[in-house]
Amino acid sequence: MLNMPQRQTLTKQTVDALREGMATGIWKGFLPGERELCSFLQVSRPTLRASLEIIQREGLIAVKQGKRTTILKKRRVLRPEKAAVALVSKLPLYSMSRNRIFLIDYMSKVLQERGLRLEIVSHPGFGTNRPARAIQHLLERGDFRAFVLTLSSRAVQQWFCDNLLPAIALGSTFPGMAMTSVDTDYQSMGRHAAGLFLGKGHRKIAWMIPEANHAGDMETEESFLAGLQRSGDPSVQCRIIRHGSSSKDLNQKISALLSSAAPPTAFFVINAFATTTLVTQLLSRGLRIPRDV
Repeated sequence: MLNMPQRQTLTKQTVDALREGMATGIWKGFLPGERELCSFLQVSRPTLRASLEIIQREGLIAVKQGKRTTILKKRRVLRPEKAAVALVSKLPLYSMSRNRIFLIDYMSKVLQERGLRLEIVSHPGFGTNRPARAIQHLLERGDFRAFVLTLSSRAVQQWFCDNLLPAIALGSTFPGMAMTSVDTDYQSMGRHAAGLFLGKGHRKIAWMIPEANHAGDMETEESFLAGLQRSGDPSVQCRIIRHGSSSKDLNQKISALLSSAAPPTAFFVINAFATTTLVTQLLSRGLRIPRDV
């Protein structure tokens, strides 16, 4: 059974995000105002205030009526003496999807039951093919028993394989990586989507994929296209749309696709943000889901 999100859990996640933001230097000297913090962390004002009260009691901030919230450098959170497992990610916790946060929270509880703690080490470099600076940052954080890699690049996975460190990928591994991974069966998902569209009579299909080139996305694309090709139907057309993370780029590409001479009748989208943007454009053009698209 899935543990549904509760106010206490969201507050804890917000507290963790505030601690991490102060520790890594996202905020220096002062915290932003409540409105800006709520927008940045995507939480309500009551949740933010409850979280600020917690870190205030910990001595991490000083709050005075009518003045900016001061970050107290003289007080630091003491690192627990438990042995640690590092969660290595290109994104900080507060930028991850809700499902991934639930999974990380569960992982942390399991490790605690075994006398270990989970420490999140985030750096943008873990998602690039030049991760030297990010790895140096990781090594300086402490002596970890094991590593969990999530949203990692090929170069990061290769480094852990080459250095024979105990690591597991929370997500797909790139081809040729001798690393254990825990992830969705992307090959089955891609084949299933192809069969579903073909079975409903669609022959003009669009595949929308982020430009980030995560291993799981690439695996899904390969199996999806292979599934379409296996039909042997020469009328099947699939247009591949690689999009960035900005709404402007996404809207431009979707608009061009829908305005083309032969717009697709089916879309395979794996990114929640892209899905929302696509649905908005379809509805604004009077197209009904699933009747028209």
